[in-house]
Amino acid sequence: MKKIVFIFYLLINVSFLFAQSEGNAKITGLLFDETNQAIPYASVSLFNMEKELLQGCITDDLGAFNLDKIPVGSFQLEFQYLGFQTINQTIEIKKKNEKLDLGTVILKEDSEQLGEVLVTAEKSKYSLRLDKKIFEVGKDALTQGGSAVEVLGQVPQVAVQPDGTVTLRGDSQVQILINGRRSGMTMNNALDQIPSDNIERVEVITNPSASFDASGSAGIINIILKKNMKSGFSGQLGLTAGIPANYVVHPGVSYKSKKVNLFSNLRWRYSDYNGLYSTRQERTLLGTTQFLNQDEIEDRHDDGRSGYFGMDYYLNDKNTITAAYYRSATKDTDYTELTYALQDEGQPSLGILRVGNSVENRNYNQLEFNYTKTFKQEGRKWEVSFQNDFWNSTKDWDLSSSGDGLSTGVAEALRTTSKSSSKDYVVETDMTLPLKKKGEMEFGLKFENRIVKNDYLAETFLEEEWTVFNQIDNKLNYGEKIGAAYTQYGSSIKKLEYMLGLRVESTFVKTEDEEDSYSSKRSYVNVFPSVHLSYPLAEKHSMQLTYSRRINRPSLWDIYPFNSIKDFNVQEIGNPNLDPSFTDGVELSTLSIFEKITINPSLYYKHTQAPFQNILFEDANNNFVFQPINVDKRSEVGGDLSLRYQAHKTLTLMGEFNVLYFTEEGNEVNGFIDTEGTTWSMRFIKSLRLWKDFQIQTVFDFQGAEQSANIKYLSSHTLSFGLSKNFMKDKINVGFSAFNVLDSRVRRAEIKTATYQIEQRGRRYGPRFALSFLYKINQNPRERMRQQQRQNR
Repeated sequence: MKKIVFIFYLLINVSFLFAQSEGNAKITGLLFDETNQAIPYASVSLFNMEKELLQGCITDDLGAFNLDKIPVGSFQLEFQYLGFQTINQTIEIKKKNEKLDLGTVILKEDSEQLGEVLVTAEKSKYSLRLDKKIFEVGKDALTQGGSAVEVLGQVPQVAVQPDGTVTLRGDSQVQILINGRRSGMTMNNALDQIPSDNIERVEVITNPSASFDASGSAGIINIILKKNMKSGFSGQLGLTAGIPANYVVHPGVSYKSKKVNLFSNLRWRYSDYNGLYSTRQERTLLGTTQFLNQDEIEDRHDDGRSGYFGMDYYLNDKNTITAAYYRSATKDTDYTELTYALQDEGQPSLGILRVGNSVENRNYNQLEFNYTKTFKQEGRKWEVSFQNDFWNSTKDWDLSSSGDGLSTGVAEALRTTSKSSSKDYVVETDMTLPLKKKGEMEFGLKFENRIVKNDYLAETFLEEEWTVFNQIDNKLNYGEKIGAAYTQYGSSIKKLEYMLGLRVESTFVKTEDEEDSYSSKRSYVNVFPSVHLSYPLAEKHSMQLTYSRRINRPSLWDIYPFNSIKDFNVQEIGNPNLDPSFTDGVELSTLSIFEKITINPSLYYKHTQAPFQNILFEDANNNFVFQPINVDKRSEVGGDLSLRYQAHKTLTLMGEFNVLYFTEEGNEVNGFIDTEGTTWSMRFIKSLRLWKDFQIQTVFDFQGAEQSANIKYLSSHTLSFGLSKNFMKDKINVGFSAFNVLDSRVRRAEIKTATYQIEQRGRRYGPRFALSFLYKINQNPRERMRQQQRQNR
């Protein structure tokens, strides 16, 4: 930790050297509406007298704006916000270092434009910032009554695979944050616990700045939850009913005054899922060809309850304290039926039926505390945060096998018990410091301590008693400590905006087990630089160049050495010898906004040392094992294109296309063969508003084939659509959604070697249909439009 503090001290001093500059004139003020409410995210533009744009800014949550580095002369200021009349004001700067305070500027509502704006506010929007791409969540028909999974399924560059894995540009090594912080909900596949109505926006950060954790080679997906911005009492009640069984109730209530902001959300969920899986296998062993056909039926049932409660307390206009608590409890009851047909060439077929029942009880808790202090100096801010995540999980499996194939050595009765728990403590502090001209420096410290425990036991019933199966009886403790320090400096040179950052992270990982078979200790210190450049080519055309270095640390489940025994044919185990991998990425993006078309193309390159790959191989006992390994390196060159076309005021078309070429190199130790290939994906979204309050939306996804290690994943596609209708002046919304209507959301894989061939097919769930109802309390249309454009805390 002393090394971190020393390096942090050096980083701050280097940043101050970058920040030396002289000042010029400055213009400040506030932007309010006629009801004396602040207007956040309004556009403030400075023109010379020849109508040439010199610079601009947007107002913050308090309606404040700040323009600086202004020379002596006469200028025109333009204030613009959707749904309000535009104001132009002539100003004169007489002194080089003059500070001109315009006081409060009042915008008047444009009643004709407001109707059009409210329609626009119902649609999702996509924008490009210096270090991120932002997807503002609208009232799209397919997300009504859904969860974060449905929202992510519409975010450009993001995909949810048929097995539930979230990927960014096809890469699963992505870090998912909630309100800028890691959360157990994202690390335990609990995104379906977050209602879509609670999500304000999703930030896609392919090359994160130094202020973010360095984990995740693909980048970061940051889910920002809504926060009440309206004074007084407001709330909503959501109901969902679906086929297969999917019943959800999620009320929310909030209250805001001058001193306090209270917010709460509850959710009850009762859901069924039906999975179908199959394997066709041919293997040559000791000169004999063996065949195996395997089919699996999986019925999963989830009962879930969650609640989120919090409070902002405004000590005064400069100091705010936030405290919140989230709890989620689920009970998963699963039934699985595996049918095997085994046959040696020229011999009769032998059959095995394995039936399994499992019950898993999970509870997840998150406590968060934040103190924010602002200063008289505009833009200066200090934050201190504490977060404590703790969860517990107990899962029991009972497996019974029958059939004439038991003579091959398959256990007749098995049971397993897995008990897991985790405690995660995070303390961090961040300081934002405006400097002369347009410079701004940010620096911070963070410490995280995570402790995970797992107790796993597998037993078989032999001679009238339960005995340990294959010596699977162990307890594993995993500890991870990460200390970090960062600094970054942002400013501009004429039209060029830049942000330079440097982050240092010290990691200590300790793994120990009761049998002392997998115990290890690892520690390493790494430096992660980042560069972000942005240049406006014209008023509505910009270009961005970014670079960052990232790390992938193996998770507990990646190194977890105990195998799953549900399927006796293929054993899935972790790899205690996995090393972290490091990725350097460069990306060039442009954004062009025309009257009806928005175009966002990107080119990128990534190089990774020691990346993770899952491989399938035969062990010494001729059993198949599925396990992650480190390969030598991987290089990627890719490009994507996002398009939005407003064909008519009632019709919006959105398209996305991504193509990627990669090469991977293995080594003699892991036996991995060098490979290369090309994969591509596309998404098409059509939103049609037949009349003001009725919307139809269609989404088509296609994922091309991809070679991964010695496994080839075949292409898949999904078609979904939704309908929604508003009633009672938008107080009530009724929606209908249909996901995977063609039952084509299937994960298919092929593995071919000199001694065996395997074809796999997996469908986690089939078509799903849902009817949703949402009732809003004390939320008028203009306030809803305003909340759509506000930032979350």
